[in-house]
Amino acid sequence: MSTKTLPRLPRRACYLILLVCLPLLIYLEYGKPVLTADPVLAPLWQMTLTRTLGAIVFFALLWSEGYRVLNPLQRPFGRALLFCLPAFLVVINNLPIVALLTGDAYMVHHAPVYWVAFALRCLAIGLFEEAAFRGVILLMFARRRHTTRRSLLVAILLSSAVFGLIHLVNLFVGASPGDVFRQIGYSFLIGAMCAVVLFETRNLWLCVLLHALFDFCGHLVPTLGAGTWWDTPTVVVTVILAVATTVYMILKFARLDLDRVAEIYRGKRSL
Repeated sequence: MSTKTLPRLPRRACYLILLVCLPLLIYLEYGKPVLTADPVLAPLWQMTLTRTLGAIVFFALLWSEGYRVLNPLQRPFGRALLFCLPAFLVVINNLPIVALLTGDAYMVHHAPVYWVAFALRCLAIGLFEEAAFRGVILLMFARRRHTTRRSLLVAILLSSAVFGLIHLVNLFVGASPGDVFRQIGYSFLIGAMCAVVLFETRNLWLCVLLHALFDFCGHLVPTLGAGTWWDTPTVVVTVILAVATTVYMILKFARLDLDRVAEIYRGKRSL
């Protein structure tokens, strides 16, 4: 797959996008306009719109900075997919398969509109959070010192910590401290995993896909269903996959090609 090199997005265009999107985002986030009377669809559409606007802003920043991570078919694409296989197993396992098969968890909302709205919400969150935390924050931390694995490790840990700790805001919207601290923990791990994926593949879209699938599988039953989804088999498989994937990512990071990482910062943006 050949690459097509385009000039960076002018700063003025980036500022214009920010000026257009920011007021809309604030209005949707804090003005709470009534998008639909359906109590299930309303928060789904609201979050989809706000996260999409946020994603537009951060993708504009990425384009403006010229980071070479926006080619969806970055070569060698097949090898990149193979590298991500353990990560895909982790995110798909977030779906409570056993509980759904046994009936302990079940779907309540079956209409296609609910599934479409939920899928779009997950995609919008993946686009926004990966563009922000892996695309901008991680690459900013590693920009000046990306020639050593130690510096890259520091960048990964810092950006993943920021990604995890940002979920503390959920304490102010009614989430329990236990749920929030668990969310901080797995957000840190998912963030670190996606950071290694980005440095290895130079493909932010794979990170977006992993993030969106993780949210889709993990929030499907709580959002559109009911029941109990954390059972003993699920916990055991989750722990085994988490440990195995962590070891895999550590080993892959130890063999990371630093010249490939340097390509992210070299030259103009590649699309």
